[in-house]
Amino acid sequence: MSENFGFEVPEEARQLLSPQKLEEIKQAFAQIDRNHDGKIELEEYMSYLLNREQENFLRKFKYLDTDQDGVIEFEEFLIAAEPHYLMLKKFKQFDTDGNGLLSFEEARHIAEKLEFPIDSEQLQKLMELIDRDNDGQVTFDEYLEAIIRFGFQ
Repeated sequence: MSENFGFEVPEEARQLLSPQKLEEIKQAFAQIDRNHDGKIELEEYMSYLLNREQENFLRKFKYLDTDQDGVIEFEEFLIAAEPHYLMLKKFKQFDTDGNGLLSFEEARHIAEKLEFPIDSEQLQKLMELIDRDNDGQVTFDEYLEAIIRFGFQ
């Protein structure tokens, strides 16, 4: 038996693996084999995996719980489930007339509100770059593409 671990290490393993590597593997096996009977049962294996993943789950929970109040509200879950939700929310705020499109005037208002250093001519050129269908207004998809392309929101 291998140093009170409850299992035999095959001689071939001793020959093929370095003592350090073999010791790491023995320690890992012994950690999972909680009753030290030399076998890992399904319950032991599941318990080991769940304990190992618990920290990972906790980290994910904390990531979703953006206000760190110990619970995940629906909007926090929604933001994680639908990555474009916050951008859509911002787009709706910018769309002051509520028609689902951003006009030049709304874009100018956004630039002023955000103190974006751009004059009307530059803004018009930017709108033309973003407005793929050339209708003079920016759809959410065009807005999203601009965020990805130019990196602003």
